[in-house]
This record gives sequence, structure tokens and C-alpha cells, in this order.
Amino acid sequence: MNPNTGHYPGVTVAYISVLAEFEISVPTGVQMGVYGEAVLLSCTFPVSGQWDPDSSVITWQRQLEVVHSFFHGRDQPQYQSRRYANRTSLFHQEMKKGNASLRLDRTTLEDAGEYTCSVSTRLGSQRKSFPLKVAAFYPEPRLHISVLSDGHVEVLVTSEGGFPSPSLQWLMGNASDVTDQTHTQLRQDQHTHLYSVNSKLNLSGTVNSSITFIMKNPDLEQEIRRNIDLFSENGGFDQSRQRAGLIVLSVVGVTALAVITSLMIFLHWRMKKEKSRKISETDIESSAASRNQTAAENPAEAAKADEAESSTETLLKDGFRGGG
Repeated sequence: MNPNTGHYPGVTVAYISVLAEFEISVPTGVQMGVYGEAVLLSCTFPVSGQWDPDSSVITWQRQLEVVHSFFHGRDQPQYQSRRYANRTSLFHQEMKKGNASLRLDRTTLEDAGEYTCSVSTRLGSQRKSFPLKVAAFYPEPRLHISVLSDGHVEVLVTSEGGFPSPSLQWLMGNASDVTDQTHTQLRQDQHTHLYSVNSKLNLSGTVNSSITFIMKNPDLEQEIRRNIDLFSENGGFDQSRQRAGLIVLSVVGVTALAVITSLMIFLHWRMKKEKSRKISETDIESSAASRNQTAAENPAEAAKADEAESSTETLLKDGFRGGG
């Protein structure tokens, strides 16, 4: 297609606008797209009577690139720029209502630019342009707080994958702006062109305050505001005290483990002793039951056993007296 004349092979389009009869509509301001998502490029045209797709031409361009073209009643992907392959579509069922809007999927930063919608039907022809801007939301920032060897406190906030570069602000307490005391680095990916932000605030060892971190992406009206509360014991961060505290916690943990282990051993011993006592009582009861059963079945044998048991008890008693 020749974008200046509107010529496709076998198709001739003269872009003559008859304002009273044929006027297409596109966004009057900047259209905003979100990186990685689909964006709708709006374009409508007047229709009357029966819609004839075979005699109509719809073309979308970005500068001189053909983004999408429709004529002879169907899409014509062979004329499309390879960069837009499999990412564009028209609403075919809506064309008869005058809808020539384009859906652009998986939007990239390179898609930004001026887009032109061209429509030609039996009623007339017209083209109009508007700008597309693409931005990316910044993910939730990651926070890292560390105590340096000199006793200072370092507060580090990072976020990756946003566009354009954000505006940052650090507040101490309710209103004191300490942004000038921070060190911020911005890196841009060579392939995606998305930004990574790394902002660092270095504080003295005496910290008892609330810090507010604010990051804004004005293109998408995104604002991330996070409060960070820093309170140190006795007004300072003492690394030796922190290590001593960890040692005390370790000693307490070992002592508690020893007590629990001793208690488990004692309970195991009690349970084992109780089980042994119950087994002895069961044996005694079984022996008594056996004697009773013998007495019932053979009275003579039972009498002899009782007599032997009585003699044994007498001998035991005489032995105890003699020993006394």
C-alpha cells in the first residue's frame, strides 16, 4: 500500500472528505496504553442503509507502517508490518454499525506513536490521526533495612519493570523532606526499555522515627506510598547488644530443650513402671483365679495346696523370729 495515495493492488481509494455527509471520529487527545496489555484504538464512521464490506476499505497506520488493512471483504495480513503480526484485529461484526476500531494486543513501548485511521465507503472517505502513549505500572516495592558496621541504618527500596522513570520522595516524620539525602539509581533494560529503580536512605544510628516513601508514575496516575517505622532500643542500633541478645536467646533455647527432654524421659519411666505394676497385679489375679478353679474341680488337691502354703508361712514366721 502507498500511504500517500491509498493504493492497494486492485484497489484505489481517493481520500476526499465530504464533511456534511461523511465524518469519522477518533480520540481527540492522547490515547494511553498499558505495557503488556491490550489497547483499543477507537475509530467510527457513518453508515446508512446496507453495509457493503466488498466496496469498503479500512486501514490503520503508524506513521508509514501498515498496522492493519481490510478490503475486498476481508483482512489483508500480507500488507501488515511484521512487527504487528498476530497482534491486531478489527471488530468485523461491528463494521455494519460503523465501528472501525482496532484492538492491539501485547502492547510494547515501541508501539507508541501517531496512529492514523482511514476509512473509505460508498458514502465517502476520510482519515484522522491521534497519538498513542504507552506506560508500565511499577510493581510493589521491596524493602530492605540493614545496620552497617559504623552503626548507621540503611533503608533500601527497589522496584523493577516500570515506565517512564518515576518521581521519588522521602519524608521523615510528618513533613520533613529528606529526598536530597538519598541516593537513587535508575537502570533501563536494553530489550524492554523498562526502568528499575533503586533508592537508598542512610540514617545515623539514633533512629526513632517514621519514614514515608512515595513513588509516582504520572502517566498512569499511579502512586505508591509506604510508611516505614524505625525504632531502636535506647535510641540506637548496637550490633554488640544485638549479638548478645541472640546468644541469650540461644542459651534460653538450649535450656528449654534440656528441660523438655528430661520431662519426656521421666514420663516414659513412670509409664513403664505403671505398666509393670499392672502386669504383676494381673498375674496375681490370674494365680488366685487358677487356685479357685482347682479347688472347685478337686477339693482334695486344693486342701493339700492350702496345707503346704500354711506350713510355708509357719516356717517363714519361725525363721523371722529366730533371726530377731
